[in-house]
Amino acid sequence: MNRQVLKRLAAVSLSLSVLSGCTFISDPVSRMKEPQLSADKASLLTAINSLKPASSTLIRPANDDDSSIFTEDLDKDGVVETLVFYLTKNETVQIHGMILEKQEEEWVKKLVFDGNGTELDSVDIKDVTGDGKLDIIAGYSRGEEKGMVVYQYSDGVLEEVLTQPYTQYLLGDLNEDGIPDITVVNFKRNEFATITTYQYSDGFKVLDELDDLDPYFNNYYSIVSGKVAEHKEGIILDAAVDSRSAYTTVVVMDNNKLRVAVPGDARTFKERKIISEDIDGDGIIEVGLLERPQGWEYFDPQTIPYFNSYYKWDGKNGLVFSDQQYRDPSDRFIINFSPEWYEKVTVDTKSVQDKYLRFIMSDTGETVAEVSFFSPAEWDRVKNSGWELLGSDLDKIIGYRGDLEQSTSGGDSNKITSPIERKGIDE
Repeated sequence: MNRQVLKRLAAVSLSLSVLSGCTFISDPVSRMKEPQLSADKASLLTAINSLKPASSTLIRPANDDDSSIFTEDLDKDGVVETLVFYLTKNETVQIHGMILEKQEEEWVKKLVFDGNGTELDSVDIKDVTGDGKLDIIAGYSRGEEKGMVVYQYSDGVLEEVLTQPYTQYLLGDLNEDGIPDITVVNFKRNEFATITTYQYSDGFKVLDELDDLDPYFNNYYSIVSGKVAEHKEGIILDAAVDSRSAYTTVVVMDNNKLRVAVPGDARTFKERKIISEDIDGDGIIEVGLLERPQGWEYFDPQTIPYFNSYYKWDGKNGLVFSDQQYRDPSDRFIINFSPEWYEKVTVDTKSVQDKYLRFIMSDTGETVAEVSFFSPAEWDRVKNSGWELLGSDLDKIIGYRGDLEQSTSGGDSNKITSPIERKGIDE
């Protein structure tokens, strides 16, 4: 391989993710969101345990891995509040929220309220009414039914200001007018798929609603909001057609009117589910698509080592290529290619997933990287012949070989949390 190719390969990086079965258990109070209360943790936990029913258990919302205890000055009156939720399994109403206030050196229960469901799906603490005070946004579920509630808290009184069924709610500023809004996506298979945006002005009002989206798919497996173009907010919805295939829809708001910027059609269809995300870290969410490597056009789709390609909305009616990677179908490793390598690298058609993959230059067939699966005995024979350990899966060891230099940064013995970066060979 000549030096020019090696220099270009400096643009290729390899990252590894390994699934781990480890479970981490910690005191919920030690994971409070307010570090300035660290000296008061013991008294707060004592107060919570003494004020909630003895048979109840604290619960953490499914959307928050950080804490089951939320400590904020909700109404911005200088008095700190703590919000917790607890479960009483054998009662008609199972979920309850409790707000405590810090009064001098004591935590005092101000109120208890009921949640309409059997599971706590989400809790967000954010000003969504634009009054400078923090609101509580909670999502509850009972089986397949989900409902979200926006609460305002002031002077010891909690008020429900918005209650809606939902599949997912998104907090942001979709119309970009500087005033917060809430967008609610609600979906029921084969019946309806709607998107409604609300904004607060003496009560929540509907800014606009899309009610003619196609409901004929299994479910939304990912819904994200944020920048979908350099100067445009939007929503990207990834929909699972069946157990494997999917398509993506991009929705934006112009002049307070929701519209479909990129429809879920043949352009965004993929044989395997891919999550749309900000893959290149520039703050703009890309649409993830599945692309066949060159030379694999007539193979069985289930045997094809697809590339994941990511596209940005062009602000008009199309998509523009942004980034590409090879992602192992079992999420054991990822190979990222810089954008200039788009359509220049492919996978040798003799490759077999879960056995051996050879990445080659499309024009010359020159090998740039290899991934192979070995038995422990095979690995012992080859590990000193240029193969580097990439990971392991059950009884197989995954090895990597290529003209790339490896530098590794930490992680525990069970899970690598930092990317493994492979940089190009110096001249």
